[in-house]
Amino acid sequence: MEPRSSARPTRPQTVSSLVAQAENFSFNTNIEFKYWARAAETLHQEASFALADGDYGRAYMMLYRHSVLVLNCLPKHPKFKDPDSREAFKPLAKRIDSVLDHLEHIKPVVEDEYEEWERMSSSAKSSLREHQKAPSSYAAFAARDPSLGGRAKVLDASEHQELAVDLAQKELARRDQARRESRASRKSDQQAHGDGRFRAPGDDDLQRQMEAARRFLSRDQQVGGDERIRDRKSAHAVIPAHYNYPSIAKPKPVAYAGSQRQPQPPSMPTPSRPPKEGLPSPAKDDAPVRFPNPGALMPAIPRKIPLDDYAPLVPTPPSVATGQPLLPPKGPLDGPLDGPPLPRKERLAFKPGGYLENGDPIRSVFLPSSLRSMFLDIASKNTRAGLEMCGILCGTPVNNALFVRCLLIPDQKCTSDTCETENEGAIFDYCASEDLLVLGWIHTHPTQTCFMSSRDLHTHAGYQVMMPESIAIVCAPRFKPSYGIFRLTHPPGLDHILDCRHHDTFHQHSIDNIYRETEHPHGHVYESDKMPFYVQDLRRR
Repeated sequence: MEPRSSARPTRPQTVSSLVAQAENFSFNTNIEFKYWARAAETLHQEASFALADGDYGRAYMMLYRHSVLVLNCLPKHPKFKDPDSREAFKPLAKRIDSVLDHLEHIKPVVEDEYEEWERMSSSAKSSLREHQKAPSSYAAFAARDPSLGGRAKVLDASEHQELAVDLAQKELARRDQARRESRASRKSDQQAHGDGRFRAPGDDDLQRQMEAARRFLSRDQQVGGDERIRDRKSAHAVIPAHYNYPSIAKPKPVAYAGSQRQPQPPSMPTPSRPPKEGLPSPAKDDAPVRFPNPGALMPAIPRKIPLDDYAPLVPTPPSVATGQPLLPPKGPLDGPLDGPPLPRKERLAFKPGGYLENGDPIRSVFLPSSLRSMFLDIASKNTRAGLEMCGILCGTPVNNALFVRCLLIPDQKCTSDTCETENEGAIFDYCASEDLLVLGWIHTHPTQTCFMSSRDLHTHAGYQVMMPESIAIVCAPRFKPSYGIFRLTHPPGLDHILDCRHHDTFHQHSIDNIYRETEHPHGHVYESDKMPFYVQDLRRR
């Protein structure tokens, strides 16, 4: 039977509403700088996933919040000038021009989608007035979720849990395959260089062109190597227009079919500047040297961005005089924010699994049902010794839901009442390499009941400030209940913990409604016995 779509708002978000949501967060300097820097990285990674799903509203909101955090907030942090903080800030500052450029190109897509909705909806004005009222129902709450508007076909995750898991498994398998192919391509590139050293993307492209030209001139018959060159050339970005190409000394010139200019003798020097016209294609279709189109070689205005980000995510919108809506970009997103997003089309999105106390939507989290038992087996030695142990829950968003697919075991310092992660850079490096997001954590209470201690609350605040859906699983194998899945309330719990100045291991808080359970049906977490996962142990032996 075809899944039934639940009631949903069809009105897409406006740019102004997305900006307002992006700016609606509290930058609390009690949180260490490194956590805020990682929050910025998480936002950037989330935007790439949203673009892969064609969810331009969420992508715009995430990138805008990333920009606000990097440009306005992080420089005001009291630890900003510390060496470690400056080192963590460098990659964020280097990327910001690219992020702003992406925002500029995504904005017309968001605007056109809203304008299209206005033209198609006869009740647009009345719906707009209704959505601007204080939220009092699911529809009003959902209107604030950028993932549910526009062309999204919205389903209820609680009614379609198996469908959500099946779709996620197919999508995650596709992404894993794409990542493996990308790694194989990079490895092949390194082997082609011979020295295995890292080269800038522009240097790689130029070196590949030179090697391909030499093979062509010498009629190298190593077909396998030529095919790899052709495959990589067809997938890579445009060649910059300002290279002074080095000469390639060979006994005879390259002849291009249809060319009007006479080939130069081998003794003549190569011109200092490349021609302003596009070079004609080689006579043979299978020639290993390929050249971009003339427009790509000579842009109207040179872009002052790194080569990695030369090609924009969304094509430049047509002039207003055409009166036509912006054409959707073609081709999938091959990596985080380094290629065109998916075309605009009807997409599937699961409605939020719950809402924070302030009305913000939080996505459903699908948790493998066997993960707890696996973690308890790993922690059994510590449990017998009366020591706590923790793990990190990592996963991926698909169709506006989050799927835990990896249990990371980090380096940690364990006592009878606490467990603190160490070498945290390794956690985030691994997540970045595997396209994973940190969705929460799990830890044991070997000598205590199942609850969130004051130390646990402060630890979880660092997770939830990066991602509101983050969960904390507490396992108390010697007591009943033996486990619980929790999040901080917001408000008042998250803000109260962030403002707390106590540093004692155990201390009292002045309010009671600090955290709550999150397992379905009372929360946004679903357990599934069909969800596969793996364990990655990062502990140094």
